[in-house]
Amino acid sequence: MSKFKVTFTLDDTDANYFRSLYRQSQRSAKDLDAAAVIRDARGIVRQVRTSKKTPSFVIDAVKVLTDLVDLIQDEEYAAPKKVRDQVLAGLAYFSNPEDLIPDHIPGLGFLDDAIMVKFIEEEFKDELWGYRKFQKLRDSAEQRPWATPGSQRLRQRLETDRKRIRGQIDAREAKAATKRKAGKKLGW
Repeated sequence: MSKFKVTFTLDDTDANYFRSLYRQSQRSAKDLDAAAVIRDARGIVRQVRTSKKTPSFVIDAVKVLTDLVDLIQDEEYAAPKKVRDQVLAGLAYFSNPEDLIPDHIPGLGFLDDAIMVKFIEEEFKDELWGYRKFQKLRDSAEQRPWATPGSQRLRQRLETDRKRIRGQIDAREAKAATKRKAGKKLGW
């Protein structure tokens, strides 16, 4: 089996189009039920993974949706309400049954979804970085649920890790905001 690489560049018009779709979905998110948005995001992931004609790059792209849904539902990570609301608004795009390319078109139906996932991934890159770091720390932590002292130490350690990571996320976002103000473009 041979592989080949396909790349494309979105010009400003294309990028602005996807930004407008994203902003529109954010505005309409206020009218959507959070549980429905989460269900629809998980549904698109399931649909992509079970479709026989979905390109692997699309399957890889939608993993971000799983991470974002997990991020807002993970009680131990405890994302701030503002972050949860912003992520839900970002995920609202996937609650729209009428997207650019109908999903039932083999091989291409999820292309617009993959592009939007990449845009959303860029929007939440720092939060995703922090969540993934928290997951690794939690997964590597000593876990002895049957032992009260071990359970208490784990909770304290996760709390300390969460606060430290939250500070790192804030610092990364502040640095990015400074770059934007200085006129440096961030690509996606």
